[in-house]
Amino acid sequence: MYEKTYHTRVLKQDEPKKAQKGFSWKKALIIFLILAFVSGAIFAIRHPRLQVTSVSVLGTQVLDVEDVVSFTKEQLVGKKLWILPKSSIFLVDESYLKNTIKQKFSRIENISVSRDNFHGLTIEIKEFDALYLWCNQSSVEDCYFMDNQGMVYSNAPVFSGTAYPKIITNKEVSPLPFSAMEVSEVSRITMLNDRLSVIGITPVSFKYISSREMIVEFLHNKDISTIKVDPNTATETTLEYIFSAIRTEPFSSLFQNSEKKLLYIDVRFPSKVVYKFEE
Repeated sequence: MYEKTYHTRVLKQDEPKKAQKGFSWKKALIIFLILAFVSGAIFAIRHPRLQVTSVSVLGTQVLDVEDVVSFTKEQLVGKKLWILPKSSIFLVDESYLKNTIKQKFSRIENISVSRDNFHGLTIEIKEFDALYLWCNQSSVEDCYFMDNQGMVYSNAPVFSGTAYPKIITNKEVSPLPFSAMEVSEVSRITMLNDRLSVIGITPVSFKYISSREMIVEFLHNKDISTIKVDPNTATETTLEYIFSAIRTEPFSSLFQNSEKKLLYIDVRFPSKVVYKFEE
């Protein structure tokens, strides 16, 4: 018994260790395949025929296509990780390009970027539709384009005439684009503008004076006249007061007299219209 225990516990420890396993071809093959894959990927990313060489821009109305193309190509200049060109079709980040282009060109409402084969990009753009000129009360000559959703999105040139009615508020200018008005407010002004234009009163501006007063400026006998309205009153009711005044004497005759200059008409009061002509 002792001899058996001695051989198993003591002498066994002195036996030479088994030789270590030989070189693993399996591990070598895996390393080779990984290196081959990485090298192949780098080769493909750097291959001249797989670089973005053309950019197509669709859907522009006001924006200059060449400006968008030039800016897009600028974003593809340079390298990632020192060796991988940003212009590789495989490294194009559509999300980054969309956000960057949209920030650069504030006229863009929606944009999509897609790969075109292995060397091109297609950029589809939807611009905001200009409906009004939005201006701040502190600088009514410094105006911006605004769409029917109340989004202010781009500086506007100085227009002669009434190409776009102005909306003048005391809201401060924010980084473009930004929401200047609620959709319901824009809809109210649009309804006033359209319905008044039908009866020959073409508004040139809508100016918010206070929470209870908005002034509608329009041309009457080649001079500026005003309609004072309460923006809290239903638009249909306001229009009814104006239409009623135009059909009622003596205002109707005075209004149609080319020698008379209307200073203002005030329809802010229930069932009462106040007006004044120049003496």
